[in-house]
Amino acid sequence: MYKEAPWSLKGDGYILLYKFKKSFIKNHIFSQDFLKDCPCGGLGCVMIVDYKESDVGPYRELLFIPGKFKFNGKKLNTISKIYVTTQESVVNGIRNWAIPKEIADCNIKQNGNVSQVEFSKGEERILKITFKDGKMKFPVNTKLLPFPLVQKQEDKLYYTNFYGSGKGSFARIEQIEINENYFPNIQYYKPIAVIKVTDFNIVFPKAEIEGMKV
Repeated sequence: MYKEAPWSLKGDGYILLYKFKKSFIKNHIFSQDFLKDCPCGGLGCVMIVDYKESDVGPYRELLFIPGKFKFNGKKLNTISKIYVTTQESVVNGIRNWAIPKEIADCNIKQNGNVSQVEFSKGEERILKITFKDGKMKFPVNTKLLPFPLVQKQEDKLYYTNFYGSGKGSFARIEQIEINENYFPNIQYYKPIAVIKVTDFNIVFPKAEIEGMKV
């Protein structure tokens, strides 16, 4: 079922902010390798999202953004690895924004202020992570933490500026396990910050699409 952008999404999740080495970035660009010679530092991140509402219904998501890339005179991000829990999200993510979504399963367990999240593909675990949530709340807005995206599919470039806001609180990672056959092994990097975001609203507008210059 195709649902044309723009999309409006609501839910909760975690944002893990990192400063990765350029060598690590280059090794984890995957299908977006047109950017392999363009890393320019900046913040990278891992996002774990539980979408309660979207244009294709609820789904969960795990994604990796390596950092900033200088491309066509702009500093941009790219989503180089991403898993979602519904085929509708896979199909529409690729078609609307060239986001290279793959299907996976997700299980979330909540016990007080401790959350355990596990993504898997068949019998193989992708990631298992446990968070301990803080109490102090503060506003979160993409105006303060923008991630303008560029994605490549075939011979076209897709530019997307998603935007949104929610309520944030600092969290910490209690335990993390990663299968690096499926996801970048971030467990040896210390995050700059881990933010739990609740009651967020995000809008993914239509992408600006242009042909690649040869």
